Amino acid sequence: MRIDVALLPESGIKGDVSDTVCIVLDIFRATSSMITAISNGSRSIIPVSSIEDAYRAAEQLADPLLAGERQSIRIEGFHFGNSPFEFSADKVRDKTIVMTTTNGTIAIKTAEHAFLTLLGSFINARAVCQAAKRQKRDILLICAGTDGMFSLEDSLCAGLLVDIINTDGSYALTDAALGVHVLYKGAGAALGEIAGKGRNGKRLADLGLQKEIDYCLRADSVTAVPVYREGKITACTL
Repeated sequence: MRIDVALLPESGIKGDVSDTVCIVLDIFRATSSMITAISNGSRSIIPVSSIEDAYRAAEQLADPLLAGERQSIRIEGFHFGNSPFEFSADKVRDKTIVMTTTNGTIAIKTAEHAFLTLLGSFINARAVCQAAKRQKRDILLICAGTDGMFSLEDSLCAGLLVDIINTDGSYALTDAALGVHVLYKGAGAALGEIAGKGRNGKRLADLGLQKEIDYCLRADSVTAVPVYREGKITACTL
């Protein structure tokens, strides 16, 4: 078995992934927010690529909630943006959410042909690694990136997941997996500070959202593991 990392979605899904477990990472903030919503009782999340697709999907559902952002700003007319703090239990319990984000929902959809697609972040790191390892298959970590470019916080999280998954040394690591692991280990206690210096971290900080940065980097604060299959995200029960 091996662990590989796609530093951008389009760079990783090139071959057959039908026997591979994929973990999609969009730390600031799509997967962190989706994990939070599922943890707080959302029935399901429908990820779509565009605003138009979001409205079309919502028309097919009874009483859906619309969530999404463009360049970190909530889409006008939507119930939620992309802040994990918006997806509180009193608002999302038993609700279906249609969601579109700049990078995260697109990355999720690139993995729809995988054996299993899970959503990961710092906040559910250990739980998502345990769910992936139980499958006893190759694992591909997919970093959503930002506007088609490398994302520091996604790669740091990928490095943490490599560290957790391969504690016993039973997986072979590709160069990309080795690289993000070195990045994560090198960050050490300064991981939060380093992640905050990346483009997304700076953008959120400039918007006065430092508390969201801190939340998204808080390792193992929830145990929910969302799974994406047949076009929707639900709680993993594997």
